[in-house]
This record gives sequence, C-alpha cells and structure tokens, in this order.
Amino acid sequence: MGASQSDTNLSKADLVARIKARLDSVDQAKAKELGGVFLFHIMKGVSVYSWTLDLNKVTVYEGEPDEDPDTTFTLNEFNFKQLVCGREDARVIMQAGRCSVTGDIMRAMKLEPYIKLH
Repeated sequence: MGASQSDTNLSKADLVARIKARLDSVDQAKAKELGGVFLFHIMKGVSVYSWTLDLNKVTVYEGEPDEDPDTTFTLNEFNFKQLVCGREDARVIMQAGRCSVTGDIMRAMKLEPYIKLH
C-alpha cells in the first residue's frame, strides 16, 4: 500500500479520528441542538471495536459512554467504511438489514452530516 491509500483502506480507528476532526469543523450549536449519544459497535470477525459520538458535548472517543446511549449501531467493518466514506447511504444499509439500530432511530437519521467524510 502506498501513499495513495483510499479511505476504505484506512483502519477503523483512523476513520474515527477523521470523524473527530470533522466534528471540530461543524456548527457546534447545531450539533448540540440535535444532541444525543450514539454508540457504534463495528465488528470484524469475532472482534468488536466500539466508539462513541456524543453530540451533547460534541465529542468523539473510543469505547462506550458512561451512560446508556440514545442510539446504538451494530454493523460490520465493511458496511461502516461504506457508510462513512459516502459510498452507501445510511438508509440503504439499515433497510437492507446490514446495520442493527436500537434506540432513537429518528435522531439517528439526522446523523449523516456528522459521520460522513465526503
């Protein structure tokens, strides 16, 4: 792999770091207005990588939140990369059953501007 890696070759942690950087550039007041704590479980084989997007505090971090999240997403690494790299729409992934969503689904539908990298 050379310096011309595509986004889908990045690790889950690298993609989350990019989402964190993107969050720094969004309208903080608008993000807080949406609010909510979103937990992502990204599966690869038998391992699970968890990270949290907290729009109440407008922050992203690895691991699970201290309190129960408003919405939890469970999807495999491939579908996570498709989603955040803008190759597939969140609704398509969810409707096809490739992403399990529990909690506040209506709020989850408004999350795309904060997690999509393109």
